[in-house]
Amino acid sequence: MSRLLSKSFRKDPLSPPSGSTPKLNILVVLACVFIALVIILAWFSLNRVQEKIKADVGEALEIVLQTTQESLNLWVESGKFQLSRLADEPRLVSLAERQIEVARSRKDLSESGALFELREFFLQNKDRFGQAGFFIISPDFVNIASMSDKNLGSRNRIASQALDLINRAFQGETVLVPPMWSDVESISSSGNKVDTLPAMFFVAPIKDDQGQIIATVARQIDPAQDFTRLIQLGRIGKTGETYAFSKYAKLLSESRFDEDLRKIGLIDEGQRGILSISIRDPGGNMVAGFSPSVPGYQQPLTFMAEQATKGKSGLNVQGYRNYKGIRVYGTWLWDQKLDFGLTTEIEESEALSPYYTARAVIIIVLGVTVLLALGSLLFAVLIDVRANRALQKSYDELELRVEERTAELKENQARLAQAEERSRLLLESVEEGIFGVGKDGLVNFINPAGLAMLGFEADELIGQKIHALIHHTLPDGSPYPIEECPMHHSLTRGTIGNRDDEVLWRKDGTAFPVEYTSVPIRKNGSIAGTVVVFRDVSERKQAEEALRKSRATARGLLDATQESLLLLDSEGIIVAVNQTAARRNQRTPQELVGTNRFDILPQNLRESRNFHFNNVLQTGNPADFEDVRDGMVFHHIYYPVSDKSGAIIGVAIFAQDITEPKHMEEALRRNVEELERFSKLVFGREKKMIQLKQEINELLGQLGQGEKYKIVE
Repeated sequence: MSRLLSKSFRKDPLSPPSGSTPKLNILVVLACVFIALVIILAWFSLNRVQEKIKADVGEALEIVLQTTQESLNLWVESGKFQLSRLADEPRLVSLAERQIEVARSRKDLSESGALFELREFFLQNKDRFGQAGFFIISPDFVNIASMSDKNLGSRNRIASQALDLINRAFQGETVLVPPMWSDVESISSSGNKVDTLPAMFFVAPIKDDQGQIIATVARQIDPAQDFTRLIQLGRIGKTGETYAFSKYAKLLSESRFDEDLRKIGLIDEGQRGILSISIRDPGGNMVAGFSPSVPGYQQPLTFMAEQATKGKSGLNVQGYRNYKGIRVYGTWLWDQKLDFGLTTEIEESEALSPYYTARAVIIIVLGVTVLLALGSLLFAVLIDVRANRALQKSYDELELRVEERTAELKENQARLAQAEERSRLLLESVEEGIFGVGKDGLVNFINPAGLAMLGFEADELIGQKIHALIHHTLPDGSPYPIEECPMHHSLTRGTIGNRDDEVLWRKDGTAFPVEYTSVPIRKNGSIAGTVVVFRDVSERKQAEEALRKSRATARGLLDATQESLLLLDSEGIIVAVNQTAARRNQRTPQELVGTNRFDILPQNLRESRNFHFNNVLQTGNPADFEDVRDGMVFHHIYYPVSDKSGAIIGVAIFAQDITEPKHMEEALRRNVEELERFSKLVFGREKKMIQLKQEINELLGQLGQGEKYKIVE
């Protein structure tokens, strides 16, 4: 490169014969080293950013999965408790004893008076039992009572598909039966029976007065309702999905993407994904058009399903294909108590979107830096060939520009690091405390995150009045009457409370600032309790203080520059201005903000600058021009400012005083012109002397004398 540039510029007769090439070689080497260092630094930074984003995504996925598991366990325990209490009702026990004595034929069972009373009993208790169907199952696993005559006298489906679970129920345990195929058929739009529906059950033993198990009662639940809703609440991002699956890798909860599943042919129109989808790897992205070469039953399990069905919990942020063939990050576990697996996943493209954004920014900055470095190099070489004195000055300017670009790169990296820190704090703040209070005002549950923040054990809070333990004192140390507490108001008045200026008190007597929301729980029109969600906002307050200091620092940097910096809205009103610009306008920044930029300009500049301003707003292209004000030459650059949607909402103005460089450029031009005139004068005199000598020699020749002057051409 240096040889090519040297040969090109040596064609100029004014170029020095030597001295430029060594300097040019040094400049080329320095530029190459600088570009290499910038590339290495960018590569290293991008790797660090990617690793940090993956770690944060993995942590968020694990929090979501743990929260979903805890919510499911609470829901399951609540369902078991309600059914166990119902199974202990003396009336239900009496009716079951009567029904079990009836012959096992469908006709006899359906005509039994006890069956009619059982159905009335469950209808009367639908607020506790729900709207789903029920079964009374005899010890020989025969349905002796249900809402439908069709099932009477036949072997119960649970015994056929989950014999171990129904045996546990007959041994005195209340159990949850995961989703399975029921004997209820679905109806197509044409009225034809097309498939059986999936169902799940709570099963509890029915005991007589002597404590002997005489039968079991089963409550049928649609897994697409509460079960699926609880699971789908736990997700992150637009493509995030949490779902349950069986030990045979069958989907047990509804998918969020049924439309995609129908488009790619994994389920038929009107068909549900529950029990129809196998968690298998098709080998490519089916949503993007990939067609598997082997049928579904021959496809391998996804990486997640293979691990989870072996009872192994795990986290993967390196990427694997899900059942649609899309690369995802995920975490999973196998719940031995519930006897099924849970996983939460997010598409790799969405998880790494912050990384892709950072990478694009760094590549753009890198490209601009490289182009500027190359352009500066060519400019420096040109100046070196033309004039050695100008070379030194231009070289200094080049060094200054390189330092400025390097400083800008470091500033961008610092901002990126701050953005990473804010993202980490945001993801960590997902760990919220949750507790519930019953109608009697006593705590009936609290999650582990809440216990960890408060420093209590569960048995120290369950069954206690919560206000006197954790909310008894205001931040200033004064007592907090329960009558003024928004949490208490949710229970007594049914209002929703939101506060972020209070504290909660730990067991050890220390307090921490919180943001909490209290929501009343209503049942049949009356308040049955309240749920409180709270989070520790200490880190957020610290982050707010750090942000305030960061903004003050940024303002100081803007005021320290010698360039005029202004930010105008689309009407030309000054939104922000630095000290340099205010000083040049002989006003303070506070006086300039809110005024129209063009109203304070001299008449001779107002029209031209307003033209450039409007042109930037209309075209979206930056404007670069110079003009003169009060004998000073200014270099202006107008940049468009866009909102998130891409619409131009204002213009950023950068103005630099270039009067001195302009004067030096004019002086150099005049010196060059003077030198050219001197050269022409000297050359003309020399030519006249030669002509005079020739005429003398000719005259002497005519007189017969020899030439007096020897003329060299």
